[in-house]
Amino acid sequence: MTSDHYQGLRFLIVDNIKPSQDILKQFVMRLTSKQVDSSHYAQDVTAICQQKEYDVILLGYDLGENQKNGQQILEELRINNHISRHCIVILITAEISQAMVLAALEHKPDDYLCKPYSLNDLDKRLTKCLKKKQAMSSVYQALEIGDPNLVIEFCDQALAKNTPYKTECLGIKSRQFYELEQYERAKEIYERYKDTANCQWASVGLGKVALHEERLMNAEAIFKSLIKKHPLYLSSYDWLAITYQKQFNFIFAEEILEQALKLSPRSIPRLKKYAKQCLDNHHFEKATFAYEQTYKLAHNSIHHSPENAIMFAKALMEYSPTLPLVDAKKINNRAYGYLNQMNKDFKQHDVKIQSHLLSACLLETTRDFDIAKNEIDSGEKLLNKEINAIDKSVLKDISNTLVKLNRPSIPSELLISQSEGDKEVSYPVSNRDKAQEAIAKGQELYDNKEYALAIKQLTTAQALYPKHVGIKLNLIQALLLSYEHSNKNIAHLTYAQSLLTQLNDMKIPNEELNRLKKMQKKYQHIAGI
Repeated sequence: MTSDHYQGLRFLIVDNIKPSQDILKQFVMRLTSKQVDSSHYAQDVTAICQQKEYDVILLGYDLGENQKNGQQILEELRINNHISRHCIVILITAEISQAMVLAALEHKPDDYLCKPYSLNDLDKRLTKCLKKKQAMSSVYQALEIGDPNLVIEFCDQALAKNTPYKTECLGIKSRQFYELEQYERAKEIYERYKDTANCQWASVGLGKVALHEERLMNAEAIFKSLIKKHPLYLSSYDWLAITYQKQFNFIFAEEILEQALKLSPRSIPRLKKYAKQCLDNHHFEKATFAYEQTYKLAHNSIHHSPENAIMFAKALMEYSPTLPLVDAKKINNRAYGYLNQMNKDFKQHDVKIQSHLLSACLLETTRDFDIAKNEIDSGEKLLNKEINAIDKSVLKDISNTLVKLNRPSIPSELLISQSEGDKEVSYPVSNRDKAQEAIAKGQELYDNKEYALAIKQLTTAQALYPKHVGIKLNLIQALLLSYEHSNKNIAHLTYAQSLLTQLNDMKIPNEELNRLKKMQKKYQHIAGI
């Protein structure tokens, strides 16, 4: 491709090493008649891209200590729509580790170059990217507009002309069908191309359709197979985790996200999901570590928020009491540092209140009661002053922390503030969250052979999801063991019989049939049938 093809294109070069920036600038100035912009300061890039639309961005990865890196900049530009789909982004990096490459691919640069590279290499990559952008221009424009039917029309036109970008067109087209809820048409494409090279998206699509249709075991099998064949295709891990969560297999969900993070540890959205799942599973050590990693990775990124320090402190509140006092103080000191930095970065009153109260909780775990009392007093004083300006959902979090600090009178006052008239504000908790908590507690009690208490928790989960086969089978198992080991409680045996009868009228997934048969045999043996 000649330099004529680049005439009129706007270039932005981002590199913090001046000689490298100058070489790139000289190279680009031979290609375009437009002024070539450059920056060595990572913090400026977002503002620059908001002011001017670029056709090509040559983006360095390492932009200096305590600065955003190229991956973080690209993620921010994509999420905030500061660059269009027509913009070519080539990431230039000296780091070629698997973690870096996978992280870069997740944020979809058009290409990346590893240092050292030649200008001839850059020219080839740039030419390849420009050909693709030009060939796919109408499809990308329709995607920008957000018109799925128009996207499908332009994909069909490109496919009819035997476009060299057939795989991408098919992936985009099937995704539009899925978003339009035309699942059968999406499945036709997925089924046809699931075994074709570079079409892993087709298998993911089939799994997503199975999830939508509540064929959870089928979805699980699809995502597991994809991971086995293509272990570096990371979205399959995310979808398998979602599948496990829908099955209430929360331990498996945690484990599969952990596998993905071992491959690509820099994905903050995935790290947050993993941390929350660990916290929900009462794996407080893992949750604490994951939230701390989130805090560190997010600091220069679009994900920088008070929540990162707050969630680290909340996980640590659960983990710290299990540590020796010396170790607890060391890790708590890190938390105080993060909370203090949070107060500097975010000036909202509710952030300061939470910082005071969470610090007090941590100080109490290390028996620093006098300092904790000072933090509580400071937090409550600011709370009483600013209560009417604080969002209701944040008030709920603050009230929960106050309960941990043995301030039972404060939460009741908070819950009726900011309400309509004298009506109490309600904070509904989703059925899934309630069921998840009940199952986790039930599993822990079952493992400790506290069957009666486990039955109460599993009964709660079963009431929330009365058609969930797995929960019923778990409950039956606990009831039968309780009957065997707890003085032959006939009520438990009767309850198990009732649940088995209910299962007779339900469609049982093939994978659960063997387990059901075992429960039926065990019941018959115990009941003497």
